[in-house]
Formats: sequence, structure tokens, C-alpha cells
Amino acid sequence: MPHLMIDNRKVEVADGETILDAAKKLRIEIPTMCFLEGVRANASCMLCVVKVEGLAGLVPACATLARDGMKVQTDTDEIRTARTDALELLLSDHLGDCVATCQSACPAGLNIPLVLRQIAAGQTGDADGASEIPCDDCPAPCERACRRKQFDSPVSIRALMQYAAAAGLVVQPSGPDNRRRFSVHIGRLQEGEIEQFLAGTNRGGRIEPSDDGLTEDQARDEARRCMHCDCRKADACKLRYYAELYGAKARRYKGERRSFVQNREHPDVIYEPGKCIACGLCVRIAEDAREELGLTFIGRGFDVRVTVPFDRSIAEGLKTTALQCAAACPTGALSQR
Repeated sequence: MPHLMIDNRKVEVADGETILDAAKKLRIEIPTMCFLEGVRANASCMLCVVKVEGLAGLVPACATLARDGMKVQTDTDEIRTARTDALELLLSDHLGDCVATCQSACPAGLNIPLVLRQIAAGQTGDADGASEIPCDDCPAPCERACRRKQFDSPVSIRALMQYAAAAGLVVQPSGPDNRRRFSVHIGRLQEGEIEQFLAGTNRGGRIEPSDDGLTEDQARDEARRCMHCDCRKADACKLRYYAELYGAKARRYKGERRSFVQNREHPDVIYEPGKCIACGLCVRIAEDAREELGLTFIGRGFDVRVTVPFDRSIAEGLKTTALQCAAACPTGALSQR
């Protein structure tokens, strides 16, 4: 059984285990995005690189077998720089907003998209526990920032937040102030992209509240006008988490922006290829589960994309593993509806 040193600490591993396995035994965290326990390693994101004494350059810990006598370093200036570079390269081709424009503009940092989803679904809370919200005297910068106005009129966000508070829904920021957190932004939408965001929304006009506010039916209809331009995995995205941890800059590397696409063909998941980092987890999960079509890579370099073979739909490609693939996705590329 190999014995090695990681960060000057001894560890013994079984034959066939990797440097990543060895580090876990010592409770040393090595960042990973393209790795998932039980799925064969692909070493595509290069976030888990480490330094092995005697080897030139850095090696991926998830795919490098542990050898007897190895001496490994997991956190040096060289390693942190390489990981930051890897993150910034991924971010240069990442298309999407971590936080919706309305929430970014909200002075209180309220999680507006979440509340609107709850209203649209007909959810209510403890009406007796209706809470005060800072929206009553607010000039509603959230509505000025709402992307829906690029199609017709902004969503009546202030009226909806007032309705939510009266209905007993929890209206408060989720976690740290999102305006201070790392976020990428699409920016101004290109021609035709608004139609991608409008898919599945209520295309009716803005509903203005009466003096008594919105009725339940009006609130649900108005909430369904929200295009949900926030990321469905904003709080679980590994790319965002590690970008914050390593101080990565979203726009260090600038390239031609691809078009925003939202594939809603599958009944259980939504696929946004602009957020895909080509980690290959969904490809391997579908293959291991013997999906009839599954997923595959096409293209090369920055043009590589994950798609279904023979130009078939994602519903045909992922008949049994869609939710498993969505759960494994390290970004918001594949998310549960």
C-alpha cells in the first residue's frame, strides 16, 4: 500500500487510489468541479491541481494515482495562481447572471425571484405572522432594473412583495448581501435573447394594483410575468463559490460572447448551455446508466459543447437520469425545473 506525504503529513492509501483520495483521508480540502464520487475522473476543469516533488508542472489530484514515496503540496502560490487562472478561463465563457437584475438593484437585497416563484405557485405562509418589509416607501429600483421592460413593462415587484408579506411569506435576504458577493452578468441582451427568457412566462401586460393591493389571482398572474433571469443554482454553484474563494475576476479574459439559450424541452430539467463548463459529469452519468442516446461532446476548445447525439432533444437523451445529472452539475447549466 502506498505511503506518501501531503503538506508534510503522512498518509497511507490503497492501491489504485488517487492523490485526491489521500488528501481526503487527511481532511485536506482540494477544490474540484468536474469530479464526483463514483464517476470516473475526467480532469477537465484543472481546479484540483497540486505539486508533486520531482514532476514538472502541476498535476490534477483527481486523476493522478498515489505512489509510494510521493511528496505533495496542495496550497502554494503557484497552485493558487493556476487555480485562479483556470477559474477565470471558465468564467470568460460563462453566460448568465448569478443574481437577477432586480435583486442586484434592491437596496435591501431581498430575494425577489424566490418570493415571486412562491407567489406564482400559490404558496402562502403564516398570515398571522405577516412581517413588515422595506418596500412601502421604496422608489422601486428593482422595477427600473427589471429585464421584462425590454419586452413590454416591468413586473409590479413592489406590489408583489407587499402581497407576499401580507400572505405570510418570508421576505428577507438569503444569506450574505448578494450585492457584495461574486456575480457574473450577461449585460444588455442581444437580438432575439429576450424570447429565451420569456419562455414559460405569462405574456400578458402589467397588472397595476388597486388601493387594496393585488388579489390572489392577480398576484399569481403578475408573478408569472417574471422571466427568472437569476441562476437557479446561485447558492449551490461551485464555479461561483470557488471564484469567491480564490478572488477570480469574471472579465479578466474577454472573448466573443455566445448567445443566451435556454432549452426547456425536458419536463424535469432546464438546460442552459452558456453556463456549461464541459466537465463531462452528465455525459458519464448518462453513459454509466446506459441511456439509449445520452449526451456527448461536440466541437473543440472553447467551442466544445454538450449535446444529444443526432440532434435529438434533451428529453430523448435523458430519459432516466435527468434529475441525477442536474444534481451533479457544478453550475446552473442543468437545473431542476
